[in-house]
Amino acid sequence: MVRTLVCCAACKLAGGLRAANNDHGGGVTSRRDGDPAVPPVADPDQQDIARFLRGDGSGFEAIMERHRQRAYSVALGLVGNHDDAMDAAQKAFLRIHRSLPKFRLGEPFFPWFYRIVRNAALNQRRDEARHRGDCPLEWVTEPDRLPSPLQAAEAEELRVRLWDAVQGLSPELREVFLLYTFQGLKYRDIAALVDIPLGTVMSRLHAARRRIRQQLGEKELSA
Repeated sequence: MVRTLVCCAACKLAGGLRAANNDHGGGVTSRRDGDPAVPPVADPDQQDIARFLRGDGSGFEAIMERHRQRAYSVALGLVGNHDDAMDAAQKAFLRIHRSLPKFRLGEPFFPWFYRIVRNAALNQRRDEARHRGDCPLEWVTEPDRLPSPLQAAEAEELRVRLWDAVQGLSPELREVFLLYTFQGLKYRDIAALVDIPLGTVMSRLHAARRRIRQQLGEKELSA
């Protein structure tokens, strides 16, 4: 019973964060000299960046609207509380706005976006005094079939314990665990983002899972 609730808690956390994520590719079509490259219609990020580079400010507004929840979730995983995550996300978008003219159309947007949000969050964590408020789980959606009051209380307790366990990981382990579990990235994508070997990604993910299991007192945690 407890193991089932733990798995549900992890799935709910991951499902809520993954709902904010979108996979974006990139390609470049032909263009006139002096004009930004016009990417395929299927890639909204590339289209909006091209609009921004042509002087249309609504292009950046569309990017910010599309990725604001994802920026928040990335920052939250690194700083550990709502207020600092909001501040880091806002600073990240300011940096993105300044840096978009240097973005090379056709290259994947998310790795570039992630590095900016990551740096903003790490700077926020270093510069601000840490404080821990209530566990910010407002993005977690409830299932259609409501559990009994006892099951709901147990599941909520386990969600909070799971989040506390994740926050108790070292920054290196926590980042890999969040990227894999909540952002849904594959090993090779994480290795490229964090600039570490593929084997290091696998070993950090294994260590993170082991420590979370130990803290929760469970033998198995489904990611």
